[in-house]
Amino acid sequence: MKRAIVFLLFLTIFFLNETFDVSGKLHPFFYRASFPFLKLRASIEDVILKLKNKIYPGDIYVGSKSVGSLFFVTGRGNGYFYILGEVKEGSLVLDPFKRRFLGIVVEKGPLSKVETVFSENFVDRVRIESVNNSVVGVLKGGDVPKVSILEDMDVTGWKVFLEDEKWNLALKDFLFVGTVAGYDGGYFLLNAEKDLPDRVAVVGVVE
Repeated sequence: MKRAIVFLLFLTIFFLNETFDVSGKLHPFFYRASFPFLKLRASIEDVILKLKNKIYPGDIYVGSKSVGSLFFVTGRGNGYFYILGEVKEGSLVLDPFKRRFLGIVVEKGPLSKVETVFSENFVDRVRIESVNNSVVGVLKGGDVPKVSILEDMDVTGWKVFLEDEKWNLALKDFLFVGTVAGYDGGYFLLNAEKDLPDRVAVVGVVE
């Protein structure tokens, strides 16, 4: 009898969540409520790293000037994730370990929200490059991100980089988004990695 009640409760919660996206609406509340514990965890890990004399390759430099710093990833949703700390909207979020672009900060708060290329709302200019050539295109986000170009040419297999006006030349290697997987219905499909590191580098104004 107890198993039947638990099973019915599970089904009720499952269908409510599928219908009203309850878990998605509670994500911001959960992360804000857990902020003090996440902050404590970040501080403890920093102390442990210093005691071990270990340095994360997170600070990003242009010449001798630091332009970025590390933040913890605290949770994720459909097409976005949260980082621990108040970060100005529009800041770029990068993977300091694999040197790739992860997203753009769209909401500032104790836990700032980062939109990725897997969000339906993501739209930005990109540069698609081969060994000897390059073209500019537009990246439209989604479960399978799509790239469009004006030129009549096949760019399958080419690398895609975010075309950011401020950081494009200085941080080109960190702005790698993915590779073009093929052509489908007027768009080129982007093959981008979804996995996130525990820490990310943020380039922009940190407050």
